[in-house]
Amino acid sequence: MYDRIMQIISEMIGRMQEGDKLTVMQFKELENRGFTVAEISTALSWIAERIENSMLERTDHAMRSEHSHRILNDSERLMFSAEAWGKLIHFREIGLLQSEHVEMIIERASMMNIGTVDNSTLTMLIVSLLFQDEDSKHSVHRMLLKGDEQIH
Repeated sequence: MYDRIMQIISEMIGRMQEGDKLTVMQFKELENRGFTVAEISTALSWIAERIENSMLERTDHAMRSEHSHRILNDSERLMFSAEAWGKLIHFREIGLLQSEHVEMIIERASMMNIGTVDNSTLTMLIVSLLFQDEDSKHSVHRMLLKGDEQIH
């Protein structure tokens, strides 16, 4: 489930970085691709909260290349699969993660001694970092809906 929410967040932020405005048609497209209303809503809530708090870094394509890239040492390189490291860099490039987040994820992976970090492990590290930060008004458990709730 978290993989799917992160995929929606990544896609929406990518579109916003390209200058696209999010439309109802794009949300319908996500539903048609199999994403649930709860997953889409969770992703939108997370993005809206970060924009409201000016925590989502806004970069355009030209500025992306100005980000410095973290070079892994030999032991760190062994911790991440190539796909997971690429995904981490992608999230940094689109502004979903900041440099400090990348460092925290590397540190957590190292301290947890979990072997090779693949995409699903990376997603869990990112989710634990982003959805549980102290500045958030919501915990991940409050934000995830089943899809059949009624709001009064």
